[in-house]
Amino acid sequence: MTTLFPHVDITALKRFAAAAAAGEHACRLSRNNIVGASSSAGKKKGKGKAQDKKPPYPVVIGCEDTSHAGEQMILITFDPKSVPLGPHSMLAHFPRGRPTDQCAIRMQVGMTQIVRDHAQIIAPKIYGYYDNLPNPINAEVVLLELLPGECLDDIWMELEPRQIMTVCARLGEMLVKLFNCRSLFLCSETDVEDSPPRTATASAHYRRPVLLGPPLDEGLLAHMEPQEGLTSTHDYLLALAQRPERVFGDIVAVRATWKQLGSLIPYHSGGFYIPSSLSPEARFIAYSVLQCKVFGIRHWDMQMSRFIVRWTCPGDVCSDATLALTGWEHAARAPLWSCARMPPWLYPHLHPFERITWEGQRNVRQFIFHSIFHGDFIPQASAWQWVVAYVYGATERWFEGVVGAHWRFRDATEVLLVRLRDHWLRERPDVPFPLDVEEGQLPDARATTDAPSPEDVPSLERDAGTELLLTHTRSFVELAMEALGSEITAPQEVLW
Repeated sequence: MTTLFPHVDITALKRFAAAAAAGEHACRLSRNNIVGASSSAGKKKGKGKAQDKKPPYPVVIGCEDTSHAGEQMILITFDPKSVPLGPHSMLAHFPRGRPTDQCAIRMQVGMTQIVRDHAQIIAPKIYGYYDNLPNPINAEVVLLELLPGECLDDIWMELEPRQIMTVCARLGEMLVKLFNCRSLFLCSETDVEDSPPRTATASAHYRRPVLLGPPLDEGLLAHMEPQEGLTSTHDYLLALAQRPERVFGDIVAVRATWKQLGSLIPYHSGGFYIPSSLSPEARFIAYSVLQCKVFGIRHWDMQMSRFIVRWTCPGDVCSDATLALTGWEHAARAPLWSCARMPPWLYPHLHPFERITWEGQRNVRQFIFHSIFHGDFIPQASAWQWVVAYVYGATERWFEGVVGAHWRFRDATEVLLVRLRDHWLRERPDVPFPLDVEEGQLPDARATTDAPSPEDVPSLERDAGTELLLTHTRSFVELAMEALGSEITAPQEVLW
């Protein structure tokens, strides 16, 4: 039984899980029958083949608390004899989301379906869910596949160098797949079936396009209507800048700081910092990537514990592996330059309990970049835009971190405006900085980003010549590599 979820009706949860397991078993039985139909054609039918008999109803033999992929869940196990084709176990997950609606479940279901079906990423299969109350178990819940494999957080320190290289290469493959899973809308994928069913009006309300994520759901924002889905990077950054106005309509200082940030959005939606060292063709291509009108997927909580590693040949240091990722209720659409980033556990943090040293983090970032650049597991034709966005979108990601910061960091944000001004004057001396900001109190006000040397890039419209310019992709990626210098290091994110 459970002590972590006392409000859950365990008896009802067992019935719900058994019904979900029965449905999954029936699907597997149907697939097996289809596969075996051709091989059994022409053979005499027996009186009763095992797969032709209806299996017993799934019998729950275990229901206990567990920790999986960084989350507290309930592990439900079945008698293998009652579901011979499986699943023999599943996880009951109770996502914590906005208290005023049930978006977390819908977000997890919708994003999981997208990444499994369109991005071809290994993610837990969803067997069933309740996304609203009231329901029989008294809680919103999603029933997840228990993925085989080991948590990366548990095994990292014991991995051999060759195994780390394999994991990093697979991680690079996953990052590019998320980057390339495109949509015309900046939103969270919440358009899923209601369970239990709602009225038509309520269903339309919850299935409308909304954009969820930590900056848009923190503090009092979590108790307000969610941000409507967007269609441009400018509107996305503007929504981040306008959060204090939604919360603090009468607090002048907080509003003024983010209003200043809002005035800088036209310069940080992509392309302003493209270096002059690139050829005109390459600059055009870089601009087209950073200003792309379609959006990829960003996982906001890609912590190490969410990665599940499954070795093809366990015990063999040269074995290949598959890499799965959980926690898709924390994913949403984002601009391409925002999607092109490394997981947060590969950046330095100011606490003494990091799994990897700062030098080790740098080495892993370098290897992942090299793996993507050289096409270890994914063709360069699919990866080159990620390379462009990662290298030349560093300042945009930095600005996104500042404008998306919590308003309690208002004083730090004022200092960062000074740093941004200094960065601007150093990298773009040809364009006056549009704000009058005072000197910060920090002794070192240098910018915290490692953006490449920029030059003004004129606004370019797509025309018939764009397709011809794409033929220069290979040479452009080489230029991108050269622009980094002799060492390839990951651009630094904003660290509070």
